[in-house]
Amino acid sequence: MVNDMRKNLKQVIAEWKVFELPEMVERDTGISLEGKSIVAIVGVRRAGKTYTMFHLIKELIKDVGKNNILYVDFENPRLAGMNASTLNELLIVFKEMMAPDENRRIYLFLDEIQNVEGWERWVRILHNKGNYKIIISGSSATLLSREIATSLRGRSINFEIYPFSFKEFLRIKNFSYDLDVIKYTEEKGDILRYLNEYINYGGFPEVVLSPEELKRKLLTSYFETIFHRDILERYRIRNISLMENFLLYLLNNNSKYISLGKIERFFKSMGMKVSKKTLGEYLKYAGDVFFVFTIEIFSHKIKDRLQYPRKIYSIDTGIVNTISPESKENRGRLYENIVFLHLHREKQKHPGMGIYYWKDREGREVDFVITDGLKPQKLIQVSLDVSSPDTMKRETRALLKAMKEFDLKEGLIITEDYSGEEQNKGRHIKFIPLYEWLLLKTEWHKQS
Repeated sequence: MVNDMRKNLKQVIAEWKVFELPEMVERDTGISLEGKSIVAIVGVRRAGKTYTMFHLIKELIKDVGKNNILYVDFENPRLAGMNASTLNELLIVFKEMMAPDENRRIYLFLDEIQNVEGWERWVRILHNKGNYKIIISGSSATLLSREIATSLRGRSINFEIYPFSFKEFLRIKNFSYDLDVIKYTEEKGDILRYLNEYINYGGFPEVVLSPEELKRKLLTSYFETIFHRDILERYRIRNISLMENFLLYLLNNNSKYISLGKIERFFKSMGMKVSKKTLGEYLKYAGDVFFVFTIEIFSHKIKDRLQYPRKIYSIDTGIVNTISPESKENRGRLYENIVFLHLHREKQKHPGMGIYYWKDREGREVDFVITDGLKPQKLIQVSLDVSSPDTMKRETRALLKAMKEFDLKEGLIITEDYSGEEQNKGRHIKFIPLYEWLLLKTEWHKQS
């Protein structure tokens, strides 16, 4: 058995030795390999974690050469059944076959490391030796939070990778633009067409690069893989039908308010017995694997934030449109989901940034309250079409009320294709099309 594993390890490293790195589009990850900390790259399956590693490796090779770098994909069938003891054997075989310069740093890229039982202690011991820079990846937030926080004990810096942003989407399409002039040229039609594609099919890299007839098939396979491998297998779910229907419920309600009590009543009305405790666990699992995200109401009171319904958003609008096609009819909710994802990516760059919604007792609501800690900094409303006087009145009234409550002088309404400004008693409301907002550089830690 040991000899078989050693043989498999030799084959894996031999393949790495001759592996040619593919061409890649640069991602806006902000990952740095400086310093001693372990780098943890996490995110939903198929979002590009492996290619992010390849990009880092490509840059490293220029300085340290390939012999001091090892990349291992622990989803390789040859490595099934690996544990901490065979990880030691991996290192022995690597040094035997690659002959790294041990006077220089050795870089270990360990992809989908959560598949190896007992990996945490091995990584921690190796890190303590000081000569290794360790970069790990995984498809679960538990790798980011619970496992790293408890097992690596403050030794790691965490980076989350998501499907392409709209900027990255345009980059991979080789579409260059000047944001200051494009709104006045015929290229505006091109960028609106690309935005429509981005909303319909999302930003998963392989989906973006595939012909249209394959996009839905890929998205369906992603959903099934996340469902079966990342949720059912990892969390040992017994009631498969209930879990599947729960995920479908979440997709059907993207950009809407949800509460465990409401979901419980829904399933009971369908003749499916379930407790709020179980639903709460299911929601946590879906969040752990980056399938959905939730935000709370803005309040300085913890009780309010926990008691009020949360709003839910999907990792990708392409999955929403494919698995829950009726959602495609409500483009306003899809736009709001896109705005949330953009905000959430920005949050990774600004750890103090918070994302909430706001609602008052009269039912007026603002889609997003952006905070620095618990201090509101920006208010964002999403409304496709403000040409109707009733819609304009509803959206601006809610925004003005929230601006007054938080003593903010400016609010933003993101539209489909309307630009403008409005002044009201010393308060400024700006209207901006979604495509333009997604491409702007914005400071999130302070009010503009």
